[in-house]
Amino acid sequence: MYKHIYFTGFMASGKSRVGRHVAERLKRPFIDTDFLIAEQANKSISEIFEQDGEAAFRKMELEVIEKLATDPEPKVISLGGGALTQASVVKAIRQSGVLIRLWAEPEVLSERISRKNNRPLMAGLDDTQRLEKVKTLLVEREVYYSKADFSVESSNEYPEEHVTERVVRLLHFWEDHVLNVETSSGDRYPIFIGNHLLSRMGILLEGLQLMPSHDFLICTDNAVAKAQSQAISQLRNQSSQSLVFKFRSGEINKNFNSLNQLYTFMLRRHFSRKTCLLQFGGGVVGDMAGFGAATYQRGIPFIQLPTTLLSMVDSSVGGKVAVNHIEGKNMIGAFYQPKAVICDISVLSTLPHQEFLAGLAEIIKYGVIYDAAFFDFIENHVESILNKDPEILKQLIKRSCEIKAEVVGIDEKETGLRAILNYGHTFGHAIEKLTNYQKFSHGIAVSLGMRVAGRVATLLNLWTSQDEERQNNLLNRFGFPTSFNVSAEEAWKAMSIDKKVDKNNRNYILPHKIGFVEKHSNIDEQIINNAWDSIRAKEEL
Repeated sequence: MYKHIYFTGFMASGKSRVGRHVAERLKRPFIDTDFLIAEQANKSISEIFEQDGEAAFRKMELEVIEKLATDPEPKVISLGGGALTQASVVKAIRQSGVLIRLWAEPEVLSERISRKNNRPLMAGLDDTQRLEKVKTLLVEREVYYSKADFSVESSNEYPEEHVTERVVRLLHFWEDHVLNVETSSGDRYPIFIGNHLLSRMGILLEGLQLMPSHDFLICTDNAVAKAQSQAISQLRNQSSQSLVFKFRSGEINKNFNSLNQLYTFMLRRHFSRKTCLLQFGGGVVGDMAGFGAATYQRGIPFIQLPTTLLSMVDSSVGGKVAVNHIEGKNMIGAFYQPKAVICDISVLSTLPHQEFLAGLAEIIKYGVIYDAAFFDFIENHVESILNKDPEILKQLIKRSCEIKAEVVGIDEKETGLRAILNYGHTFGHAIEKLTNYQKFSHGIAVSLGMRVAGRVATLLNLWTSQDEERQNNLLNRFGFPTSFNVSAEEAWKAMSIDKKVDKNNRNYILPHKIGFVEKHSNIDEQIINNAWDSIRAKEEL
């Protein structure tokens, strides 16, 4: 459970009442920041506003919250209605706990406020004026309340015990929350990693304010639907018996024809902008469903529910969604962030070994490009990883997502740092294109691409031959393929239309040591051609 549990929301939304109930359930102290401020100032909140002004109150509020945030004893804390207007307050809360928003309709809030005449911002207003003021302030503060991790309705129809139960259930779900992705454009969404999360998805959909306001559509593919029929049934039960759309399986079907079938399915069934797509599949489904969500009626929400190790650590995080074109992979797409990512480790039980390896390739990549200690961890746990130890897997997925989230947070649109995530991909995409996306899965192709990129770095003296050998030995210990005969001339042509090519500059992500890579442009063609020798079978050399 989180260190501190904070409640936010408009005045009279029930923060203090529900907060006390939650504190009792969890056996934690309860703190109302308004009460604490009034006690310290020896004045009522109204008197502080009248005598000292709102700016002075906000300063006292910030000091109180920052002190509470550093208190080692876990607490339940009720915040004032305007506390989140201060960026420093938000920062302190996010570093120390989980933030819950309680909400109710404006009419409900206005009626509750009328019961007491002690709200400084509502003083002297009649019923009509008060309701209009409530509506105005709600609109103004929505940008702040939206910073909450999840929301729970606190209407007059629900007794406080009911609201308390929903909050506690959401807090239990949040125990599997591992991090938030925060992008440079201001988007923020949670990632969850745990076992059997799908059977509890309904409470999350409510907490994200998607249910009951939205319709849901599960997007999967034929292969996943067959292997994960029970999981899909659980997901339907948790999302108001939502319909299921199935793409045809495979990278070869990741195109506009498949995407148009999704659009047609949705339009004929009158899905509106109040629809949320639940992407349940690997990277191919995730890319197509995500691009569908980005473009259907100019954008609808979607949630990533990856079913492969590769999609858990790669495509489900970062908001890159796309389809392939006959001239190249992922050439038509968008940057569009999900509402949440839920990695249910239990679905990996049906994953074929080769697909498991595909995910491991990306995990190893993170160690090479960003985190030498993580690379060491992988080297030291090969056997446990191959045995799919749940705790080790959770650590691998968590750290991979952390690395990608950190990179995406700095560079959402791939204008700089994010390019390092393409290590092995330029060569891997060429292999995929030359084999019509049918011989290797994406992750396996990337593993071969990492070997080629590693050789380029050695030929350019960017890293040592020992570093290259260390990378390749780790790939070998997991059983990745070591060779594939490539025509250097055809590969050079295939790479000319890769997304990493801009204004005739061919870009390559190359390692300088384990844990650090950089972008290099326009490397001599002969060096690239020679590097392909690293994966050619010996009899072909």
